[in-house]
Amino acid sequence: NERYFSPSRTVGHSMFDLNQYTVDRLRKAGVTAEGLGRCTYAEEDLFYSYRRTTHRKEADYGRQVSAIVLEKE
Repeated sequence: NERYFSPSRTVGHSMFDLNQYTVDRLRKAGVTAEGLGRCTYAEEDLFYSYRRTTHRKEADYGRQVSAIVLEKE
């Protein structure tokens, strides 16, 4: 799993590639998957980012919810 970690600008910290990790896990489970290569932090016009908002020390950070529903067949 070391391949998913890369150095951070912050000493003593690492960055984790959650996108690639997730794609790899899905593929391993037999699911066709690919990463989109999008960045919610950088693409401000398209995406909300909690991390971007907190880095800016903005008073309100917005809300978002995600859900996956699995139904019995």
